[in-house]
Amino acid sequence: MTATQLNATSSEADLEDILAPNGGAWNDIDSKTVELAPTPLDRQPSAYVQVAWKDRGHGKISELTVQAITHKDTLALRIQWAADQPKRSINDINAYADACAVSFSAGGDEAELQTMGSPGKPVVAWHWRAGTEAPFSVTASGIGTAERSADHQLQAHSRWSDEHWQVVFAGPLDSLSFSGADGIPIAFAIWCGANSERAGLKAHSPGSCQLTIK
Repeated sequence: MTATQLNATSSEADLEDILAPNGGAWNDIDSKTVELAPTPLDRQPSAYVQVAWKDRGHGKISELTVQAITHKDTLALRIQWAADQPKRSINDINAYADACAVSFSAGGDEAELQTMGSPGKPVVAWHWRAGTEAPFSVTASGIGTAERSADHQLQAHSRWSDEHWQVVFAGPLDSLSFSGADGIPIAFAIWCGANSERAGLKAHSPGSCQLTIK
């Protein structure tokens, strides 16, 4: 897949407008399309999941669009994708909500984002799930090692309209490690609740994507 270069544009708009999924601050910001693919089934840590989903399709969402804004010491990302059967919350034992996440290398070492990091080279992910009041900050050092942190400064705001989700993440720039002109690698994931996707069953961005600050 083609590498994606995402530039974060500095904005002097009100932060409230940036945090709004349909805020006018996003109107003139370049948008990038990121291709998605199902996560490899053989990477699922559960043998049961590998067997149960062998003949089922997962990773139903094939692409998303993303924009990036910096506002003082804040990085904001707006992610959009099609969802004609939105799942807005978890309301039954076998129901799953729509969700999205963006992941970065944690610290100064470049981590393998596709495998959720490795021992000594962790990743951090900003995670939103429909129906929750606040986003999650997740750290991982490999598949099946994700841990949520209660101590974070993330915000997430969402909107569903015209059969599409819009989700805005906002977090402190100093929580990320930018080094050099090439920026940092980032990766994306989408969970389709209507398809019972959860945990490692999702669509992810297997191609290269770099985030830079303009």
